[in-house]
Amino acid sequence: MDEGLLRRLRVELARALLDDADPHNAVMLACDLLVAGVDGDAVVALAAESARALTPHDAGRRLAAVAAELGLCEPDLPTAVELVAADTCERILDRTIPAEVGAHRLYVVGHAGSPLNDLLPAVSAMAGRLEDELGGRADHDLRTGLAALARTVLNRLAAACPD
Repeated sequence: MDEGLLRRLRVELARALLDDADPHNAVMLACDLLVAGVDGDAVVALAAESARALTPHDAGRRLAAVAAELGLCEPDLPTAVELVAADTCERILDRTIPAEVGAHRLYVVGHAGSPLNDLLPAVSAMAGRLEDELGGRADHDLRTGLAALARTVLNRLAAACPD
């Protein structure tokens, strides 16, 4: 399987472990797996789902079935935090998620067992400022600070696991 697809699957499994799976991401991932020639029963079943009708809980169950079919294990808690934090930071930096979403998704660093737990006060301060001072709409300074925090997270993760 393509490394990019494997990484996406691992990130979605991690997201389902820590919070809720994203039905849209899960269905699109299954479709991409089919296109890449990964066509097990669980992959086909997930790809056939409606991203609008699929609940986050059912998306998580379907993703777990895909992982089992492919012989992948559920990530442990610290690994799940790292995967979701890295994905969130990459999306913040490439602006595929709004700063308002990214600021809240970074709360994952405070999850029990997180190797990034010491960054929780910075995330809380940023999200607090976003909600309390800015009324939920990020300004330039918040976007800049969030991008810097995202780079810090990615640098820390890269230093902890050099390739």
